[in-house]
Amino acid sequence: MNENTQHNHQLTATTAADLLAFVPSALGFQPRESFAFVTMRGNTTGATLRLDAPADLTRPADFAKVVTRYLLADTAADSVLLFVYTNEVAEAAQSGENPDAKPYMTYAQAIEADLEHVGISIRNGWLVTDKGWTPYFCEENGCCTLKPVDEIRDSAMNAELVYRGYSTQEDPANMAIDPAFIGSDDAHNTITEAAYWVDRLGAPDALDFAHQSMCTARALWNEALGEDTTEQAACELTSYLLIKTIRDRIMADAISGADDETTYQQVMTGRFEGQPDWSRVEATEELLVKVLAYTPLEDRAPLFCFLGWLRWYRGSSSVAAAYFDKAIAADPQHRLSRLMREMVSRGILPLVAQNERTAYHQRDRH
Repeated sequence: MNENTQHNHQLTATTAADLLAFVPSALGFQPRESFAFVTMRGNTTGATLRLDAPADLTRPADFAKVVTRYLLADTAADSVLLFVYTNEVAEAAQSGENPDAKPYMTYAQAIEADLEHVGISIRNGWLVTDKGWTPYFCEENGCCTLKPVDEIRDSAMNAELVYRGYSTQEDPANMAIDPAFIGSDDAHNTITEAAYWVDRLGAPDALDFAHQSMCTARALWNEALGEDTTEQAACELTSYLLIKTIRDRIMADAISGADDETTYQQVMTGRFEGQPDWSRVEATEELLVKVLAYTPLEDRAPLFCFLGWLRWYRGSSSVAAAYFDKAIAADPQHRLSRLMREMVSRGILPLVAQNERTAYHQRDRH
């Protein structure tokens, strides 16, 4: 899984500890067993990318190609900073052959070589463990002694981030909101009965955007944005998500309401290259959380899937994966959640998240 976030706030880093405080804030959580990259444009940061550390059977050259493909989305980047978050120990260090050997070095070298072919250099790198941190590409004797994590917490950057109101989760799964159920015992029956009658009267085809049920569902979801909800309204909104063709259209509306077939299919497959209305995406997420509270567990899968899909569009794959996992736990047969979970595990991001012009930018919360 990977995250690809863009930066639009002014912060100044003067030390390595500052940079190490910045990365978790940019991602929204503390990376573990991960490779993270920050693109640089001169002395200005560009995008932050995170990928799971490569599995044992992953070829370094293949991993490097995936990294390079994503980093090239920042067309203004001239160099990259590398951060390796892991508690793994290199074999040479374990055996005593080279106490300063770094884990995953063959992967880092493959990435460095691949980037050099496209004119991008790795400016510097750091290894971060639960016990401390150290330069990754150190060559001098004694330079690899782990420095305490407290130096990151005590850095000027971390103080500035705390002042501005930024927070970091230890586990991205904790960012997947799952409110307690506050609805009545009748909620499940209300939802399934409403969905039954829509299906009984004739569910629309995938591209039949003028179908009465499709129009009604889209209008209700649109009118509910930014509003409080009741159990009755929440159950009706959820019931439409049980009809796959209507669900997909409502999901697509959060990114683009265009009714032409090409745009719709591009949105659903992540190939859309337009500019989403990110304020609408945020409003949709807020509505989904409100509706979740009135939705019993057995009916929550489409809501979790919807939230995961929006997080995927925002470039936050770890949070998206957590939502897809929740959807699958609620309904092991939820096919869209399983498909999206597989895409996320392969490091696939929508085009929107790979382009600085269209990507989601975290609002400055100062």
